[in-house]
Amino acid sequence: MDKNNKVPEVRFKGFEDEWKNMDASVIFKTYFDKNHPDLPVLSASQEYGMIVRENVGFKVQHNKENEAGYKRVLPGQFVIHLRSFQGGFAHSTVEGITSPAYTIIGFRDKSQQDDIFWKYVLTSKEFIKRLETVTYGIRDGRSINFEDFSELGFEVPNLKEQRKIGKTLTVIDTLIRKLEQKLEKLRNIKQSLLNQMFINVNRGGYTPLIRFKGFEDEWMTIRLCDISKKVIEKNTTSVCRDVFTNSAELGVINQRDFFDYDVANVDNIQGYYIVRPNDYVYNPRISTTAPVGPINRNKLGCCGVMSPLYYVFRVEKQSDGILHFLDYYFKSNMWHDFMFKNGNSGARSDRFSISDSTFSLMPILYPPKEEEQLNIGQVFINMEKLMRTESIKLSKFRSMKQSLLHKMFV
Repeated sequence: MDKNNKVPEVRFKGFEDEWKNMDASVIFKTYFDKNHPDLPVLSASQEYGMIVRENVGFKVQHNKENEAGYKRVLPGQFVIHLRSFQGGFAHSTVEGITSPAYTIIGFRDKSQQDDIFWKYVLTSKEFIKRLETVTYGIRDGRSINFEDFSELGFEVPNLKEQRKIGKTLTVIDTLIRKLEQKLEKLRNIKQSLLNQMFINVNRGGYTPLIRFKGFEDEWMTIRLCDISKKVIEKNTTSVCRDVFTNSAELGVINQRDFFDYDVANVDNIQGYYIVRPNDYVYNPRISTTAPVGPINRNKLGCCGVMSPLYYVFRVEKQSDGILHFLDYYFKSNMWHDFMFKNGNSGARSDRFSISDSTFSLMPILYPPKEEEQLNIGQVFINMEKLMRTESIKLSKFRSMKQSLLHKMFV
């Protein structure tokens, strides 16, 4: 951006005037309108601005009689709430009332300002950083004093340019929300299919709820030790120097890629197990997405080593069918009942404890025909490919928005 000429780095065609420097006190003023207890109560949301509290199922115990003292908020106004370390200015598109502890501000001259433009200004990273100079207090969310805020200066375009900028960023935000919703829908579909295309051996039945046409054979029960062996080959000669980790979200990856540095001392990994391509790794560390710990396959195409805390096993008669089937079987929760029944969280609440010998007895129901194994795996491979495509689009739009926020303002 060109600070000397007071024009942004990126600008719409047809706008050439310099932006005017104006103090916040010239643009905004406070509003103090009480005695509207019949209006809905609004809550301040960092992501969505002011929202009707009842619409999001958010209930706060309070005396209804006190609502007469709540402040009225009109569409197009802003609420200065207490979370100043995140911003503290919530834009409202709805009419309602909010806590008397908050400060309500609006424009002195609505005909010269666009509230959507200012929504992006007052929630931008640059503005939030500037707030550090006018915030005070030590409680959660330092207080913002309107008198101090009113002394801040802003470079302001005319109303027409404000509206153009606001509409452009709104379109991008709409696309971002649609992509987020699409990704969430795909995640839900994937989870539903994981629950219906595999069988929990502890709950009876030998056919899944959803199955491809043409396959009617009952699935077979095997134990993990029937098709795999525990890897006990150690890195005694330090032939492998790459240390792997097993992430619930990212799978088996190089430790350096995951942590941006080496957690393990590469000069002291002789006691680590060697993990070869297509070996599976069980990580006993539990999380919200992996309540008994994750099992993932090494798809890196190279060897590495894993801490002895992990259980590494190798499928003996490997085929694309069984490998793809197991990949997604272990992403389902069909094996969790066995784990909960035969293990526990142990002395550490963040790790699941189960003996190697018991773990190897895990029963698995699987289709005997490789074609069905391949079909099941391909469903999830295709779905994850689609999710990656949508995720890349989402990242691009988010980056585009951040770039425009940086270049479209002075």
